[in-house]
Amino acid sequence: MRVPTLSWPGLLLLSAVPLAAQAHPAAPIRIAPLDSLVAHAVAVHPAVHAAVARLDAARARVAPAGTRPDPMLMAGIQNFPVSEPGFGDFMTMKMVGVSQSLPYPGKLALRRRAAEGEVRSAEAAVEVARQDVIRRVREPYYELAYLDRAMEITARTQQLLVRFAGLAEANYRVGMSSQQDVIRARLEASRLAEQGAMLAEQHRSEAARLNEALDRPTEAPLPPAVIPDAVVRAAVGADPRRIRFVSPTLGARAADSPLPPLESVQEMAVQSSPMLREHGAMLEAQAARVELARREHLPDFDVSLQYGQRNRLSDMVSATVSVPLPVHRAARQDAALAEARAESAALDAEHHEKHNEVRGEVARRYADLERERSQLALYVTAILPQSRASLEAATASYPAGKVDFLTLMENQAAVFNAELAYHRALADFAKSLAALDQVVGREVLP
Repeated sequence: MRVPTLSWPGLLLLSAVPLAAQAHPAAPIRIAPLDSLVAHAVAVHPAVHAAVARLDAARARVAPAGTRPDPMLMAGIQNFPVSEPGFGDFMTMKMVGVSQSLPYPGKLALRRRAAEGEVRSAEAAVEVARQDVIRRVREPYYELAYLDRAMEITARTQQLLVRFAGLAEANYRVGMSSQQDVIRARLEASRLAEQGAMLAEQHRSEAARLNEALDRPTEAPLPPAVIPDAVVRAAVGADPRRIRFVSPTLGARAADSPLPPLESVQEMAVQSSPMLREHGAMLEAQAARVELARREHLPDFDVSLQYGQRNRLSDMVSATVSVPLPVHRAARQDAALAEARAESAALDAEHHEKHNEVRGEVARRYADLERERSQLALYVTAILPQSRASLEAATASYPAGKVDFLTLMENQAAVFNAELAYHRALADFAKSLAALDQVVGREVLP
C-alpha cells in the first residue's frame, strides 16, 4: 500500500511525545487478541476442513490397499442335459465352490506403502492449509494495525489544522500573516478529511479480508488491531537508543538482527516446510508405485475349490490354480512401468525445484525483513528526531515572526509523513515475518 504523502503539517501534538515511547508503547490500552483470532480461523476455516477431510479419505484407503480381493462364492449346475432334463446322468451335478485371488507376494505391501505415502502427503497438506490460513489472518490484521494508527494520527492532525487556521487568522488581524495563510490552512484541513475518508475505505476493505479468513460475515465487528510487542522488539530492538548499523557505509544493514543466519533459516525451511513434506511424501508413494509396476508382470494366483453333488453317485471335489500369461507384457506391464518411472522422474525434478523455490523465497523474505529493519532504524535514529527538531524550532520561531507560516507547515508535513512511513514500515515488517513463517512452516523468531 502506498504511504500517503501530504504537503501540510499534522503532528504538533505527536512532537511532544518521546520517540522511544511511540516506537514501543509501554502499555497499549487496546490489544487485539491476534493469537485467539488465528486459533479461531484455523479451527473454522473451510480450507482446513477440506484438507482434514481429504486426510480422512486417504487414511480410509490404506486398509483396502493392503487387503486381498474378496473371495468369490460359486453355485450352479454342471453338465445338465438339454434333451432329457434331469439329474439322472452320471455327469450332471449340483456344484458349489469358492475362489480366491492371491496377489503375487509383495504386491499388497507395495500398494499399502503407496497408500501410506498418500496419507503422509495429506497430513502435510493439512499443515499447508493451516499455515496459509494463519498468514491470511495476520496480513490483514497487521494492515489494520497500520490503518488504525494512521487514522488516529490523521484525526489528531485535523484538529491541529483547525487550530493552525485560527492562529493564522489571528495573526492576519494584527498584520503578522497574510490571508493566504488562512486559506492554505483551511484547504489542507479539507484535504486531510479526504485522506481520512480514503483510510477509512481501506480499513473496511482489510476488515473484510480478515473476516473472510475468520469465516465470518463481511461486516462483523473486529477488535482494534495492534502489532504485538514481540514483533515491534524484533523490528527496532528493545531499546531504540541502542540501534546501530553494521558499518557507516551507505546502505548498511541495522546490526543485532533477531533473525538466525540466512543459511540456518533456509535449512530450517527445508526440514520444516509442510509444502516440501507434502511433495516428499508424494515422491515416496510414487516410488512404491514404480516398484509395484516393476512386479506387475509377476502372476497373481486364482485358487478355487468346488464341490459337486450327484444323485445316487459319489460326490466330486475339484481344485484349480490359475495364473495369467503375460503375453502382452510389452504393451501393458512394460508400458505401465515406463509410465510410473517417468512420473517418478517428474516428481523428483519438481521436488528439486521446490527445494530451490523454498530457499529462494526464504532469501527474498529475509532480505525484505532486513531492509525494513534498516528503514525503521533510520526513522528511529535520524529521520524522526531530525524532523521533530526542525518542527520544534519552527514552532518556537513562528510567533516571533522569524519563520513564515509555509515553513511551519512544511516542517509539520515532514513529521507527519515520517510518522506514517515509520508505521508503514513496521506493518510491512510484521507481514514479511508472517510470510517467512509460512514458507518455513514454523515461527522463525525464537
